Amino acid sequence: MRRLLLANPSGRRTRFAVALVVVAFAACSAQTAPRSSNVAGLATGGVSLEAGASVNSSLGDYLAGNFALESGLLAEAAGYFERALVKDPDNPDLRRQLFLLILASGRYDTALEHAGALVAEDAEIAEAQLLLTLDDARAGRFGDAHRRLQAMTEDGVAGLTVPFIDAWALFAQDRGAGVDDARVRLDQGEQLGPLNGYHKAMMLDLSGRLEQAEPVLSGAMPESGPAPLRMLRAYASMLARQGRHQEAIEIIRQQLVDRGEQPELADLMTTLKDGRSPPPPFDDALGGMADALLGIAEALHQEQGNRMAVVYARLAMFARPDLAEAALLIGDMMAEQENFEAAIEAYQAIAPDSPLWFLAELRRGGALHDLERKDEAFDLLERLAAAEPDRIDALVQMGDLLRHDDRFEESEKAYSRAIERIGEPGPEHWTLFYARGIDYERTKRWPEAEKDFLYALELEPEQPFVLNYLGYSWVDMGMHLDRAKGMLYRAVELRPDDGFIVDSLGWVHYRLGDYDAAVEQLERAVELEPGDPVINDHLGDAYWRVGRQREARYQWRRALTLEPEENTVADIEEKLRQGLPKRHEEPSRT
Repeated sequence: MRRLLLANPSGRRTRFAVALVVVAFAACSAQTAPRSSNVAGLATGGVSLEAGASVNSSLGDYLAGNFALESGLLAEAAGYFERALVKDPDNPDLRRQLFLLILASGRYDTALEHAGALVAEDAEIAEAQLLLTLDDARAGRFGDAHRRLQAMTEDGVAGLTVPFIDAWALFAQDRGAGVDDARVRLDQGEQLGPLNGYHKAMMLDLSGRLEQAEPVLSGAMPESGPAPLRMLRAYASMLARQGRHQEAIEIIRQQLVDRGEQPELADLMTTLKDGRSPPPPFDDALGGMADALLGIAEALHQEQGNRMAVVYARLAMFARPDLAEAALLIGDMMAEQENFEAAIEAYQAIAPDSPLWFLAELRRGGALHDLERKDEAFDLLERLAAAEPDRIDALVQMGDLLRHDDRFEESEKAYSRAIERIGEPGPEHWTLFYARGIDYERTKRWPEAEKDFLYALELEPEQPFVLNYLGYSWVDMGMHLDRAKGMLYRAVELRPDDGFIVDSLGWVHYRLGDYDAAVEQLERAVELEPGDPVINDHLGDAYWRVGRQREARYQWRRALTLEPEENTVADIEEKLRQGLPKRHEEPSRT
């Protein structure tokens, strides 16, 4: 089966690998739900939870708040819970959840008020203490911050965070001698991958002990593969300030190979090639606290999802409001939950002079498109493409979004403009020719499509998506069947659990008349992708050819329930009435 989806070739984000015990927002349970005897709304079995739902108790607002929360609408959820709390002011679980939601929404003044009240009542909510600790640190009261942290138990997510925040509070009280106490404090917490070594090195660096800092950070760097971006920036900065620019350049060059082009890496490379020293990721204790909180947020996002990750990202931004990486993470998490308005707001918080601004604008364009504000999205991408004539990513995203909208001719033009900009294509550019080939094939320009697919394979000979798409296309047109079969076997070897590619191999067996082998492959494809109408339709055809007619009709009926493309519905219905004709060359179908 031809695979129309193209993976975005942007670089992989690397996060600190941390095993985390996640304290989620208060669970939706009888213990957490507002205490109310009015459950009439629940008895309906289908109560509407939209704004204005009329349930005359805190329960209605609570249910609506949870509905908004599950939809990623944090500010709206907080509004509902605030109303529920007015009606049920003594519910401690509701108050905790409301505090976390207000904090996750970025309403810091209100969150501080709630945090103060919760701590005064000795409520066991660590994030409230962390917020108040950061408020002390922002005011320069690092002694108070340190004393507040001593009262906290080091359990759960906050327990992983406290040693870092406390270490930076100790550091801030005495940049000279304090660094040793701070490093000892770090050792008292969990070892969170490279995060501990990175922060120890930064403490040495910021206390003027660069020669000691660099080997500590070098020892914490991953031996191979992508390194965390902030850690990489710190290492490049330390090497450059020691006059070791070329060594730093080689490290960045290798990272570009490992993870693909990223704005911050490109910015680092330019700075180093100019003989300058990039600044470190942060230059004071408050920045260290924010950096540690962001590391925890990234790990939470990777391990457990968004709910508590956004809380810790907001704590990081409270400590350092200009922390672009935190804003970008918040935007990404909001976009993942399809809360695109909040995502756009987060992306727009990144300053134009940040190396991440261009990337944030690209993602804002995607969010605008998802909001059906497509003209705004494409206008933004055009402006970005014009502002950076040496970059292709805005044009590539434009092509991807247009292809998503089935605007294949316009998509091809965007990809062609990107190809014109790259000069001599490298292996990493196979995606451009693959994507443009799809556009050509969809607009009935097969010679141009075939040329692009073959060139993509020259750039990346073992690319399973290209092997699959080209091989399937040849099979579907009755061309080069033996060569297509070999390509599809190789694609399956490379991606054995990809149901679409296994379907392609099954279909080439079908077209070659090897129906038993077709059934074997297509049954496996259906196991891997049970909800795909094309694969189920293909299996029905194969069953019919081996005499399993009852099973064939079952598969065809199933295919009709899976919303197949309109142009295939009539064909499937005809097969249900008449079956397949006697063996002859099958019409071309996708």
